[in-house]
Amino acid sequence: MREQAEVLIEKLVYGGKGLARLGSGQAVFVPAVLPGERVLIEIARKRKGILEADLVTVMTPSPDRVSPPCEGEKQCTGVTWPHISYPAQLQLKTEILLDTVQRIGGIAPKQALPILPAPRTDHYRLRTQFTVRRREGQQRIGFFRQGSYDLIEVDDAFLIHPVINGVLKAVRALSSDLPPLSEVHINASPKGEVHLLLFSEEASLPSLNAFFEKLQHRAPEVIGITGFVNRKKALSLGRNHLTLDLNNLSLKATEGNFFQVNWEQNRNMVRTVLDFAELTGEETVLDLYCGIGNFALPIAQKAALVIGIESGYSAVEDAKANAIRNNITNAEFIADDLQRGLKTLKNRKMRADVIVLDPPRAGATLTTLERVLAFVPRKIVYVSCNPSTLARDLKFFHLFGFRLERLQPVDMFPWTYHIECVAEMVREG
Repeated sequence: MREQAEVLIEKLVYGGKGLARLGSGQAVFVPAVLPGERVLIEIARKRKGILEADLVTVMTPSPDRVSPPCEGEKQCTGVTWPHISYPAQLQLKTEILLDTVQRIGGIAPKQALPILPAPRTDHYRLRTQFTVRRREGQQRIGFFRQGSYDLIEVDDAFLIHPVINGVLKAVRALSSDLPPLSEVHINASPKGEVHLLLFSEEASLPSLNAFFEKLQHRAPEVIGITGFVNRKKALSLGRNHLTLDLNNLSLKATEGNFFQVNWEQNRNMVRTVLDFAELTGEETVLDLYCGIGNFALPIAQKAALVIGIESGYSAVEDAKANAIRNNITNAEFIADDLQRGLKTLKNRKMRADVIVLDPPRAGATLTTLERVLAFVPRKIVYVSCNPSTLARDLKFFHLFGFRLERLQPVDMFPWTYHIECVAEMVREG
């Protein structure tokens, strides 16, 4: 029998688990708990000197503990904080963000702004990637249970937009008309248009015209399908892009190109970036990891020149097309590795007044951070989905004369531990 212990949860850390201490003082991390709760735990594993435990029972529950808003794995998959009231989620995310920036970065913002709550806390996800496995002669579509290869065939998933849940039912009903697949990606626009990406590891894809016709009969919101064989595009039916309205702009996202899953919160995040940039119309702005132009194009409406860099060729093609469709002529986009793209601009003797960074979860590379400094910006606006790598990168900028002026958390992912935020770094002197 594994060791059990009664502990008091001190706080939550990034990743959503609670921190407690055994009688020996050894730290232990516990899932599905809240600060202040006294719980019975069972030590489960030790990784890199850190103890992890399973929750046995909650002996003294927090007043912020609630019943889950969904039932069972089919609805609740992806809901990592089903036991925490929404107001408490907002407070905890703010505390975790500030604690992480202070603990790892050694800095605190001059202004820690209140978190922006989500206008909608359920069924907000506009992009979803499903795994496909064959079982009992049928193709099963769902998500792997966390930490395993057990497939959960989600149904009316709590976080997924209703139009995607509906299209998933239609695809399942017609799965016998599909060739063997490994993944199905279903992407929706805020207006309810849906585009599918079908991935196969077979030698080729057969015609999917009949399947597309039947699917549109069941789900007329499906505007197109793109098929891939071993990650290479093999076919395209219908329209291959979604249209996204962003304030007074119209953006297109082609065949799975990235856009934020919570579009209402994306609007708030874009407004925050513009607010932090404090543009007068005279500035040159660099938008690094620019994607389809989500930040670059709104910035272009307020700056003299915007240059976006993105390694994804298809996303840059979208960004260029989005500039044209919105009559924006002061935006330039470069499809290249970020380091090479920045080097190209330095060779052109470019200077930048403001640099916007929106890196992946791993944060920016050291070379990128160094090259950002070479442009001598007066301000860096950093968009982050990972407080740990944000804190590391802000610490670097701080060492080279930038202060953390404002920090704005944005609740992009309600009912999960994920934290999105925007940080404003201002050059001193």
